[in-house]
Amino acid sequence: MKRFAWILVVLMLAVPAWAAKRVTVDQLEQILNASQGKPDGEVARHLSDLELTERLSSTRLARWKAALPGSQAQEALIALADASEFLDPPAAEIPATAPPDLAAQRRMLALTVNYVGKTIPQLPNFFANMVTTRYEDTPLQQNIDSSTTPYQPLHSVGNSIVTVSYRHGQEAVDTGAAKDKRPEGLTTWGVFGPILGTVLEDAARSKLAWSHWEQGASGPWPSSATPCPKKNHTTR
Repeated sequence: MKRFAWILVVLMLAVPAWAAKRVTVDQLEQILNASQGKPDGEVARHLSDLELTERLSSTRLARWKAALPGSQAQEALIALADASEFLDPPAAEIPATAPPDLAAQRRMLALTVNYVGKTIPQLPNFFANMVTTRYEDTPLQQNIDSSTTPYQPLHSVGNSIVTVSYRHGQEAVDTGAAKDKRPEGLTTWGVFGPILGTVLEDAARSKLAWSHWEQGASGPWPSSATPCPKKNHTTR
């Protein structure tokens, strides 16, 4: 019984006694404005305790990142923005444009299928550097030697850079030339084309629904939602 109680205590200590404060993009802007003049580490710790309820646009991210005091706060802001990538943007950023009718939506999908099927295979041969930044968080833990590992919120733990080549419609990753060979928790494949076909295949087996317009650099573009089975989430 005593051994079971000790195990229970250890398990309880392994759960972080921390809950992120959920904020909107506008509230985050107010927090950043109030943080001006504060040390880099203090701002970083404050940002690490936040969680966005809306997507942070790349335009705002670039502007706010440039105004931060140092690299720690900048990394914390990037992690915060990346975690919001699949959320809807703030309501004020969604164009008040009427949704297209069903026929127009079908034409959009047909153009997308045509692009993936005919344009992507004709891409010229090229190569690019793929930079991956890894983030980790560390839960509060009671170690066997009675020491304690303190809790750390989501933070950058390193970068990896690999060369990706695209030849005759096929993608190849030169992992031997990677500058950081530590194991990745997440890998990607087909970024330059094949992955788009996979997305269309998944969409064909799902039920697409119109979501909203979003403002792009060259004008509004559509955003659809796909209900995920057994989950209360949507995938864009």
